[in-house]
Amino acid sequence: MVRYAEVSTVLMYQEQKQSANQRIDPKIIMANNILQLNSIELHHTIEDELLDNPALEAVEEGHCDGKCVDAHNCPYCSARLKQREESDDTPHDLYDSGDPETDYEPYFGAFSLEPDEEYDPLGNLEAELTLAEHLRGLLRAGIDASDYWIGEYIIHTLDDKGWLGETVEATALELDVETEDVLRVLTVIQSFDPPGVAARGLQECLLLQIRFLKEEAQTPAIEQYNALAERAIRDFFEHFGARRYLKLARSLGCTAEEAKQTLEYIRAHLNPRPAAQFRPPWSYRPANAKSTIRPDVFIRRNEHGYEIEVIGGEPYGLGLNPMFRDAYSQIKAGSGSHTEDERRIITEYVERAELFIRNINQRRQTLKQITRMIIDFQTGFIETGSRQFLRPLTRTRIAKMLSIHESTVSRATANKFVQLPNQEVVNFNLFFNSSLSTKDIIEEIILDEDPTSPYSDQQIVDKLKERGVTVARRTVVKYREQEKILSSTRRRR
Repeated sequence: MVRYAEVSTVLMYQEQKQSANQRIDPKIIMANNILQLNSIELHHTIEDELLDNPALEAVEEGHCDGKCVDAHNCPYCSARLKQREESDDTPHDLYDSGDPETDYEPYFGAFSLEPDEEYDPLGNLEAELTLAEHLRGLLRAGIDASDYWIGEYIIHTLDDKGWLGETVEATALELDVETEDVLRVLTVIQSFDPPGVAARGLQECLLLQIRFLKEEAQTPAIEQYNALAERAIRDFFEHFGARRYLKLARSLGCTAEEAKQTLEYIRAHLNPRPAAQFRPPWSYRPANAKSTIRPDVFIRRNEHGYEIEVIGGEPYGLGLNPMFRDAYSQIKAGSGSHTEDERRIITEYVERAELFIRNINQRRQTLKQITRMIIDFQTGFIETGSRQFLRPLTRTRIAKMLSIHESTVSRATANKFVQLPNQEVVNFNLFFNSSLSTKDIIEEIILDEDPTSPYSDQQIVDKLKERGVTVARRTVVKYREQEKILSSTRRRR
């Protein structure tokens, strides 16, 4: 039953707010403004609308921002911990399922929600670089220039933990190189800091770290202890499940207490997620920016291709206030005892809320459609992150392919960022720069030409056409001159 007294009280307050304004018209709520908001701006807009429109209601689903220093004192993490404890019939032991490669989470203290007396709050502070940025810097100094592109691709495939994202064989096939070449470069990357990076699984990740600690050991006692832990990881990894101290002790030829201490040593000193100490790519900071840039769209690789997640409206579940919804239903049915002004204002607020929700949903759908077209068109760049694979593309072309207006594409992508599968965060503008992409391709064509028989401008036009880029010869001349590239006769050696 609708609480008429409460509705009337709210309406009296809202009508006072409107007295100096013109009549509310939900249709003038600017859908285009919502479309062009980035995720942070949309969050603030939703908060403002919730304050202004009593018919709009949100059930906020709280979430942790990942910067809490104590899971038990964080309202969100502690709630998840309590829910996990209530839903589990068995305690969180070493590896509950018996598969060390997948069930390492509950064992390693740094990544569980169990309290840790030696926990360092400073460990949760963001680093200045992402893991990919850090590794690229080391790669430039640690590898031959001819192998750099292989290393860059390997870095692009690393997952959120810092592990290798695809097999060596798949990488070799993708790059059309020998498996030995990929392994050679992978070995170099695995020698970089942080220890354990680019591992092909948990066992290799731990082995890389224990060997690093062994090299760093300064005393015979530590050297001996590392050797025991290395043997346990290398030869008896399957005994890590269910706290199999006795079985591990028999395999290692040591006491049960020594086996237990070995496992505790591994837990305390090794990190199954070497990428955790680096700043997440989604909080990407350009060198000249003072504030954190968060992506509006995530592109992730899965077994079926790519999945797209559009950020916006979270963590809210927007809907109609039940009190206003019931009153609105009664008005539409011609029942209830509302005054004419009450009917007018209730209708305006409810329809305004419905339109607001539709606009947010439409924003999400439009961004997803545009991103899908970009993926289809810029697959080479999406896959590798290398600018040389960018193809000329305009917003007009996207608009035509989606049968929408060009201004819709412009608003939807304005001031927004997308995180690629390699975790690099880029501005949507990067995808829409036809001239720059064509110039890059022209430069690449000229770099690959035979110096004794350089390509003419017409031959460059033909080469561009082979890559799906159609331009006139005079356009090639203009771009070549802008890049200060000599004519074919002057390039001949």
